[in-house]
Amino acid sequence: EAPPAPPEMPPMPEAPPARPEMPPMSEAHPAPPEMPPMPEAPPAPPEMPTMPEAPLGLDLLTPVDSTPVAEESTPDPLGMDLLAPLNPVEDSVTAEEPTAPLGMDLLAPPTAVEDTPVAEESSVDPLLAPVAVAEENAVQVGEIAGATIRSSAEVDEVPGDKLEGTLHEIETTTLSSDGTVVKQKIQGTLTVNNPSTEDRIYDIDVLLDNADSTDIGGDQISVDELEAGKNYVKEYSVSNAQMLILRESLDTNPARDNEQSLSIALSEEAGTIALSLEVENVSSVQLNNVNVTRGIPDCLTFTHSGASTIESGTLNWAVGTLSPGEKQILSIEGEISVSSTKTTKAGIAQATYEADSTLSNLAFRDLDAFCRGFTYMRVREDERPDNWICQTIFENRSSFAVDLVKLQVRMKGSDDLLFDVSDVKEDVHPQGKWESEERTIMATAEPDFTYDLSYTVLPRATRKTEGTLKLEESTFTVVDAEISKSYSTDTLRSFRQQQVEASMVVKNTGSATINLMRITDDIPGFFDAPDMDSMTITVNGKELSEDQWKGELSAGITLEKEHRSPDGDGHTMTLTVGTKGPIGLKPSKTMEVSYKLNAPDPSPANERVDAPARFQFSSEQFGPVCVRDAPEAPSIRVSHLRRNFSAGKQAIPMGGKGRYEVLILFENNGDTALQDVFIRDVIPSNFEIKDWHVRGVGGEKRSDVDMSTNETEDGIEITWKVPVVAKGERLDVSFEIKGEGEIDAEALNRFHGAHFGDELETEDEAPVEVEETVDDTKEDDASEVASDETSDEEAAPAIKFREDIMLRVMEEYGITDRDAFLEHSMNFDLDDNGYLKKAEFVEAAKAFTAGEEDAVETEDSEETVEETSEEVVEESTTEDGDETKDCPICPTSVAKTDMTCATCGFTFI
Repeated sequence: EAPPAPPEMPPMPEAPPARPEMPPMSEAHPAPPEMPPMPEAPPAPPEMPTMPEAPLGLDLLTPVDSTPVAEESTPDPLGMDLLAPLNPVEDSVTAEEPTAPLGMDLLAPPTAVEDTPVAEESSVDPLLAPVAVAEENAVQVGEIAGATIRSSAEVDEVPGDKLEGTLHEIETTTLSSDGTVVKQKIQGTLTVNNPSTEDRIYDIDVLLDNADSTDIGGDQISVDELEAGKNYVKEYSVSNAQMLILRESLDTNPARDNEQSLSIALSEEAGTIALSLEVENVSSVQLNNVNVTRGIPDCLTFTHSGASTIESGTLNWAVGTLSPGEKQILSIEGEISVSSTKTTKAGIAQATYEADSTLSNLAFRDLDAFCRGFTYMRVREDERPDNWICQTIFENRSSFAVDLVKLQVRMKGSDDLLFDVSDVKEDVHPQGKWESEERTIMATAEPDFTYDLSYTVLPRATRKTEGTLKLEESTFTVVDAEISKSYSTDTLRSFRQQQVEASMVVKNTGSATINLMRITDDIPGFFDAPDMDSMTITVNGKELSEDQWKGELSAGITLEKEHRSPDGDGHTMTLTVGTKGPIGLKPSKTMEVSYKLNAPDPSPANERVDAPARFQFSSEQFGPVCVRDAPEAPSIRVSHLRRNFSAGKQAIPMGGKGRYEVLILFENNGDTALQDVFIRDVIPSNFEIKDWHVRGVGGEKRSDVDMSTNETEDGIEITWKVPVVAKGERLDVSFEIKGEGEIDAEALNRFHGAHFGDELETEDEAPVEVEETVDDTKEDDASEVASDETSDEEAAPAIKFREDIMLRVMEEYGITDRDAFLEHSMNFDLDDNGYLKKAEFVEAAKAFTAGEEDAVETEDSEETVEETSEEVVEESTTEDGDETKDCPICPTSVAKTDMTCATCGFTFI
């Protein structure tokens, strides 16, 4: 039984009984061996219903031997010419031989069943009817025509509509300045267009080369049909493909032919900048309409633009065409100027281009489609019987130009080709036809033919690429820094060894990271060469490793020209920071260089000595260098001051037993203030202090004085701390003590000394050299010059001295007998001031070691005192001889006959 009809087909009528002369299907003869099997049918056009699967053994497209059907030949129904327009039904149906129902013509455009009448006398089962001869001559739908893809210019010369196929790709790419792809997007579009206004095309096949370079989905695309004026579009994407490369080079330090730099040294003067733009064709096709544009920011100025033009802040460079592998470069120089440390944008460069090809190399291998075209044979009998003159004809009944690719004609039952036409040079114009040459064949009856036809609407295939390349925008960073150099003091004491802390600080105030620095530092002549091993360099608080910087010392200073030290030539210290790698000093961060200096013996002649420093730093190894000098170079002077003060003590009895008022005097006679003065006293342990006060300038009480007490074996130790004693200021310390029991008047009047720190400089006065004197008396057993045995001698004034100075001089000259040397030295008070200076001790030692007994005359010399952190002055007293007596209140000796002390007014009983 026949298979059920598809849903879209009308129900199949019941088949009539077979004609008696038609053998059963199982006995039917196979197809003639000379007839090739018909290829598979192409998919039906959209308007045709889907063909049902043929029952097993029933190949509707395979010709069936027509011998048992009829003995006489039946003319081919004109309606079976699938490619020819359908004639009215009455023209294609004859009363003698019914044709197959029109609905069974599976390859012809469908027509409503009710519009196609079937002859009533026909009683043949349509499914079992033999295939008409015309079906054997149908175009093999679904085959690839294989037409040659021609150039657009050549196709455009042929009249008529064309099958238009377009591959269009658009590139949008962002590149780094060296041409490396940062971001890329390539969108492609395949378009098949029917430009006709009246005819449709169908069975459209697109075959592509290099489809694997895209995501289009394969190398073959089929389109069922396109109505007039319609098109088919398929989008795809491409990656990792380039035709053009754009590169840019900006260099803010073109004088150094090394790596490019994008940093700027902040300066009032404009710097030089070099701009280079490069385009390179890296494809195998020519690029057209290559054009480069670039924004020019306000900080850049180019007076010569080369092959480009600059208008309204935009540079335009019309490159034109680039051959495969060709490269073009534009190089210009100008000036760059910035007024702030902010990062500045350098402008964006971009290039556009076109190409008659695709970035992906996707190309049409074949593009074909069918239109209204068909072939037939013109046959006429020659004058000689059984000779037939044959000619094959192809007609184009559309608005398209047609490319006739292949037409082969055979006589039915023969393998020999009667006509073998391939790739006809002449295109078949719209509503035109192509005719072959005539050939004569011999046949006893009118011959039948089979056809193999391939043709296509003339394809017009084009490829195009448009590209826009944009470079990442570069930025200019500004190099700048705040510089400072400082010393821990601005004053040195003459002839004293002193340590000074030196510090250099660099704060990055620019927008560029500082990665390399060179420092030139003057070390004044009164300093020794610094110890480089003790130097430290920190960046952001982290100490740099020693292999990251290098220091060098050279004799003589470099920068300072005027205020130099007369003590020596000094040194120049050169530091290179960033020798192993970048420093990495980021904006707003700080680098500090610290080292120590030693001044062994600065002389008073150094009234002003400056120590400048110069800093050279950059962001890039070959970038512009920013030069900064320390705006306030440290300046040092040497102070030549000598201390001069007086001190003394006196205890005065008050009314009542065991009450005393104690007065202590300390007067600063020098020309500089004294700092941290400590005045000491000791009272017997059986006494206590009742009240005290300290008066200063003008007799005013000092409120900034602190008093402390401490129990010792000798008694109660009292200490007054005075922060500052001004130049010429006199301190009067007054306190009352009260106690019971015996009191040693001599011990009560003994001054226990004062010590103080350093002088306080006053910058408004020039340093003055003064001698140090001590007006108080010092009690020392070795200095007593009167005794009971010599009481009848006249009292002589005591000579004062420093014990430590005398012992050092004795050690220097190898003297061991202290008492003998002291007695000998008493004769060397050359200036008669009652005080032995070091120079006088030295003269005495020279004479003592040489065995001289007479005093040696020496010229006056300036007193030089070895300073210590503590200066102690002690009271010295002398004993009376037989003709003097001591005042119990003050250390004054008076004549035995005097009843009143001339100093304190004490009345002797």
